Amino acid sequence: MASKPPEPADTGREDDSSDLSRRQFLAGIGGAAAVAPVAGELGQSRPPDPSGGSQRGATYGEAQIGPGGYRILAEHERAQQQRGNEITYSNRVNAVEDLGCDPNGNEPIQDKISSAAEDGMKIVFPPGTYLATDGVNIGVSGTFGFVGEGFQSATKPPKPDKESVVFKIQAGGALNFLNVDGLQGGEFGNFVIDQRDPLTHGGVQVRSKGNVRVRDIRTVGAQTTRDPGDDQPGFFTPRAPGADSLIVYERCIARGGGIPGSKNIYGSPGISVFGREGPRGTIILKDCVIENMADNGIYGARTSANVRVLGGLYRNNDVSQVRVNGDAIVRGVDIVIDEKNYTGIMSKSNALEGGPGWPATNGLKIETKQKISASTGTPVKNCNIVGESVVSESSVGALVNIWDTGGAVTITNSRITNNIAGTTSIVAQNPGSGKYAAAPKPWTTTVKNSVIQGNQAGNDNPAVRVTGRPRSIVKNTCLKYLNASSGDIEGAGTSGVSYGQQCKSAGLSNPGKVGSGGNISSLPPPNVSYTGGGVSQEYKNKVREKSRQRVLSVGGAVIGFFVFMAAAIAGLVSMLGGD
Repeated sequence: MASKPPEPADTGREDDSSDLSRRQFLAGIGGAAAVAPVAGELGQSRPPDPSGGSQRGATYGEAQIGPGGYRILAEHERAQQQRGNEITYSNRVNAVEDLGCDPNGNEPIQDKISSAAEDGMKIVFPPGTYLATDGVNIGVSGTFGFVGEGFQSATKPPKPDKESVVFKIQAGGALNFLNVDGLQGGEFGNFVIDQRDPLTHGGVQVRSKGNVRVRDIRTVGAQTTRDPGDDQPGFFTPRAPGADSLIVYERCIARGGGIPGSKNIYGSPGISVFGREGPRGTIILKDCVIENMADNGIYGARTSANVRVLGGLYRNNDVSQVRVNGDAIVRGVDIVIDEKNYTGIMSKSNALEGGPGWPATNGLKIETKQKISASTGTPVKNCNIVGESVVSESSVGALVNIWDTGGAVTITNSRITNNIAGTTSIVAQNPGSGKYAAAPKPWTTTVKNSVIQGNQAGNDNPAVRVTGRPRSIVKNTCLKYLNASSGDIEGAGTSGVSYGQQCKSAGLSNPGKVGSGGNISSLPPPNVSYTGGGVSQEYKNKVREKSRQRVLSVGGAVIGFFVFMAAAIAGLVSMLGGD
């Protein structure tokens, strides 16, 4: 028996010399994809500042990852191919012509899809509006696809218009509109989820032990459901049971968010990653945009899966913008707190009519309860982390908050801008000082080749506060603000640190790589093949038989109804004494 391919190393190493170029990546995995720049998805691209600084009020570029991210993706894709986890379909099915789905939004489609789903099927939806009053539940064990027309060539999530596939949710509550369980492989995406009806929320959950791509999904509308409990479906929910699984959620966008302050009542995370029982695989969150959530933007801390956050924008979410465990990689991400420019639902529950009224939030939060695999700790690289404004200073924990359960963390070539009074830019808490046990050693916090700036950095609070983590160090980093000094770094050693607004001798090693500015990039599709040339005759026969049974069932019901009505009328006439 062939030996199992090794797991990709995912060391998060700092040397980019071996990173693949995009062309090398495409050639290396044998994939191909048409990739075009997408202007205006997140605003205009932000040109790099050679000095390592940034302008106040700067816009944020379109989501992308750098070559290092391509290397990570290439390694995982190659491992899937070596394991034989290619995505193969036997049937391509047109949702309208073959399944009878209504593209005009008058009849619900969920039962037709759920009952027709079978291994090897790829359902393609033509442009139109499709009504869903309950979840589409897919329980196949093989491969399955659920995509809008043009999925393979798509380069960005569609917007709700007549040229797009739009699923209109009218469920009167929170549900996973698409709930896929037990899948070995598949593709999902190139559609819009419209949850603008009151008290409606529809998420996308995919659970697989194999190889899955969820790509180019846009959710419009906020989560306004008020179902009790703290277990509401996230907007996007990847599940990766089994050590060999690879789940990629790419270019998934949700900006409507939820009701501020409802996290422990009915609020949902933007991306929800849970699951700690048994071996877990890898979940890659690539170039996603999550804003205004009533819970974490990414809740990826309470899982034993390997979470990779590559590119994307996470802005103005409650609790944390990005919350991950110690085995995660965070690379090339824009993380922003700017409450005064919040665009989600306003809440009057905390008398903050000018803002969302968060109970608390953080930029990046790192915690863990399991062994950290990377010897250098959680790698945070090429990130742009911004604290711009809040209504209440006390509502922010830190721009980077390493909890007492968090292990070692290495922050490299990242820019941290702090304009929020009373907020420390980087906090590393004393391991084991809270209610949970400390992570296994190492516990060191390392900040290198980075910039900490902003008019509130080092003002009243230190710029860096490390507690109980020996051998922590800040090196080759610039504290770029007025009156910066060595006293602004507490609990960590320093080496090659520069202070002040000039900082000519330290700072970012590669300013052009910081943040997600640039074009939305596309992960080349996995190898996908078809063993059939369209809808199989066997499947057509199944559809005909199901239609015949429905006709017989409906016909029987109609006949029974008329018999019942005739008897009822006769009885009524008799009771009334009629002829």
